[in-house]
Amino acid sequence: MKKLWRIAVVVVGVLAIGAVVVTLVSPDNRRLDESVRAESGAEFIQLSEGFAEYELAGPEAGEPVVLIHGLSVPMFDWDRQFTVLADGGFRVLRYNQYGRGLSDRPRGRYDAELYTRQLKDLIDAQGWHRVNLVGHSMGCTVAAEFALRYPESIDQMVLISPVLHMAEDNAGITLVRIPLVGDLAAKTVLPGILASRADDLFLGAGVAEAARYSEAFRDQMEYRGFSRSVKSLFRGNLVDNLTPTYGQLDGRGILSIRGTRDESVPPAHFEAIVDLIPGMESVVLDGVGHMPTMEAPEEMNNLIVEFLKRRRL
Repeated sequence: MKKLWRIAVVVVGVLAIGAVVVTLVSPDNRRLDESVRAESGAEFIQLSEGFAEYELAGPEAGEPVVLIHGLSVPMFDWDRQFTVLADGGFRVLRYNQYGRGLSDRPRGRYDAELYTRQLKDLIDAQGWHRVNLVGHSMGCTVAAEFALRYPESIDQMVLISPVLHMAEDNAGITLVRIPLVGDLAAKTVLPGILASRADDLFLGAGVAEAARYSEAFRDQMEYRGFSRSVKSLFRGNLVDNLTPTYGQLDGRGILSIRGTRDESVPPAHFEAIVDLIPGMESVVLDGVGHMPTMEAPEEMNNLIVEFLKRRRL
């Protein structure tokens, strides 16, 4: 009995030390509050789950377009599309999903329900009844899930580098899904992996702002709840096989775009998405990777504007 008691004391002690170490090495220790939001100079809106950082531009009477970023790169993903679309006569909204940028990190599950609810809150706050959605990477998943839940709210969709099954053969997601071990990895190892991957994406895109984007990416990681949000996301349904989601969409009014050098989405996955959505238009950009928004902005903008305006006629 005394031996078992000693073992229990040792285990509790190790766990306590581990918790202290995790707290010390974890990058997300800053508090995200009103003072931070005020100092940032950004726009925020109170939604049902917390504050969301967003930006709105273009003529008020313009046709609404909502830009949805991917898993980890926040809304500066759309720097090269936002103003172009607004100048083209669209009313454009881009925002940071919960857990990203300076948007809140609410408690709870980071899954399709949370992200589609945030998007619905944003759209309702603008008084819009129907919108066009443009998603990138995991943002395509959010757009597709939203379209299934609120088909009456969708005019058209553009899916850029859409993902089918992020958890497949993904060592990081597999690791985070292991109980206890995954909890520790999400606080210590995962942030560095995400930051390194973001660096590669920005450098690979060949943009002059690569260093600034890398710094901005790391800034969002400093606020409490970032690691928790990614852990929950990796354990949720947005990274699982999305065949049932895409298989329910009507391809009329949907454009998909991918690059031939996209190392984040296997070609077979993109081809499967095309097969799952009959009637969808599809464009493949030669020599472009996972970030067409940055790598080929002029071509991307022309495709998006031409599609949205042509379908509107």
